[in-house]
Amino acid sequence: MNGVGTFRLVLLAALLIPIPAAAEDGLALLQRIAQDSRQLTYSGVFVYRSGGKVDTSRIAYSLIDGVEMERIEALDGSPREVLRVGNQVRCFFPEEQLLIIENRSSQRGFPSLLPVGLGSLPEHYAIRSSGPGRVAGLTTRTVLLEPRDALRYGHQFWMDAASGLLLKANLLGDRGEILESFAFTQVKIGGLLDSGALKARFDSERVRVQQVHATEVKTDDMGWSFRALLPGFRKVAAMKRQTAPEKPESLHVVFSDGLASISVFIESGGALGDVENLTTVGPVNVYRRQLGDYRLVVMGEVPALAVKRLGDGIERRSR
Repeated sequence: MNGVGTFRLVLLAALLIPIPAAAEDGLALLQRIAQDSRQLTYSGVFVYRSGGKVDTSRIAYSLIDGVEMERIEALDGSPREVLRVGNQVRCFFPEEQLLIIENRSSQRGFPSLLPVGLGSLPEHYAIRSSGPGRVAGLTTRTVLLEPRDALRYGHQFWMDAASGLLLKANLLGDRGEILESFAFTQVKIGGLLDSGALKARFDSERVRVQQVHATEVKTDDMGWSFRALLPGFRKVAAMKRQTAPEKPESLHVVFSDGLASISVFIESGGALGDVENLTTVGPVNVYRRQLGDYRLVVMGEVPALAVKRLGDGIERRSR
């Protein structure tokens, strides 16, 4: 769920830093997950778990003439469908007869959770690989990433030993508890997809269309400064977004350490007396802050300390 190609430059710098053999092996496995998942054709069913919430979805993916195509359909709860062709993402909600269209510079949904460049990860995670396991009937290799500070969570990945496809992923809290989990229960890797597997099921002529407009913004043009950047996190995207013509434009800035990502939303509105608050929704921590005439929202699958520290360091840049 965007500029992460810049991490390739970080990889070159990281090659100059000695890395323990175990970490290097784990890093190589992560590189294989990140690269191979984008080259494969696959389809299957995966389950998402977070707290007491369990969702099951069907996915189909293929790289056609260099363009990534992916379709995800919810199999329980309210019907939902996500169709991605390259950078364009279409989300359809049949009960509301609503189609939301948005261009995104990258997609990091399961099972493509990782960006291409991972060279700086050993600075902020202890990386270990382990022996074989099994997920959805396939033999796997496992990689565990333990955070070196309190600003990020741990991760555990299971990859298909034969193809490199990511089959299972856990997000781990500071006590090793599972905060969030994705796992295939059925998967077919390679070969041809079923006819129509990547085609939308909705009738685009009978829906209400909401077009989200996003325009990239240069750092010097954002109008905001981030005085408390977190170690290892780099700005990977900045854009102005407008979800509807009648709604105000907002600034959306994304920071990532290569695994974890934090989104900052800044828009006009709110009251000067609004109180700062910190809330948690599943594995996502959300920090809200009012700064003058602007409302700031900082959110991500990172500890509360991270979103609050980043949010408290945001300042309006003097002109």
